[in-house]
Amino acid sequence: MTNKYKGEIKGKLGDQDRTFRLTFENIINIENTLNKPIMKVASELASQNFSFTSVITILHEGLKGAGVNIQYKAVGDMVSKGALVSSAVLAGEVLATIFTNPEEDESPLAEAENESQNTQSKNT
Repeated sequence: MTNKYKGEIKGKLGDQDRTFRLTFENIINIENTLNKPIMKVASELASQNFSFTSVITILHEGLKGAGVNIQYKAVGDMVSKGALVSSAVLAGEVLATIFTNPEEDESPLAEAENESQNTQSKNT
């Protein structure tokens, strides 16, 4: 994984490795586009009961979240030229990043913020 704390993941789509990341806005876009809660989308992928539209939408939003300026149709073309199953696996991996926690040693808090500090005034 490229940066587990930020939820980034690398995967092959089309002819090259690409970086994917889902932000809050991307997750909302997936729900709105598919007209389903994100948990239902994840469940359908996990049970292999997914639509082509779902795979393309997840991958498109993942690329946008990673800062890639790409059209929905271009993602659809890459998926249709490759294997749908491998694209669905990648979509599942991208979606899984929102359900996993960063490792303990990759805490989002700065090291100093993780340490307990004595905040009692020396004047008391």
